[in-house]
Amino acid sequence: MKIPFLLLLISQLLLPVACSSINQSDCKRDMLTFGREHGAKGLIKLTDEIQKVCQNYEPHVDLEKYENGFNQGWAQYCTPLSGFENGRKGDLYKSFCPVDKEEIFREKYLIGKKIFEKNDLEIELEDKIKSLSSSGELDLAAKSELSKLKEVLINLKREIQRLEQNGRKPIHTSID
Repeated sequence: MKIPFLLLLISQLLLPVACSSINQSDCKRDMLTFGREHGAKGLIKLTDEIQKVCQNYEPHVDLEKYENGFNQGWAQYCTPLSGFENGRKGDLYKSFCPVDKEEIFREKYLIGKKIFEKNDLEIELEDKIKSLSSSGELDLAAKSELSKLKEVLINLKREIQRLEQNGRKPIHTSID
């Protein structure tokens, strides 16, 4: 009974690795573009995988072009704005950015992630307000609750706006 569960657990753990794999059709692609696409998505570099898969199928794959493209894409991905937008969309945190860019990337990602979470709360509050408002004649307690919910919603929208401004604020670094 324990062995099938263990096999299932192992297969689930290996699933993300399998999703990042390449196939033989990728060996025919322009490696500069292929690398740029991987880097721009914040994926890990697949140089070793490309070499293994393509060596028998397409032996003249230009791994240097892949690396150059990956580095170009990576430079696009590892920006504060990219971190912010990834968090704002609710993407999982993934960053293989260089150490000098990682801290600000993560900081902006976390700001974006707060916005993502607060947007969900905003929708929930709007639904509660709509439901309470449409329930007909309101007693004093319901009116008070409705008023409080509207105030919370206004404050939440202000907070989201403040986070948006902070997340999009350019980063200025000084050179000493």
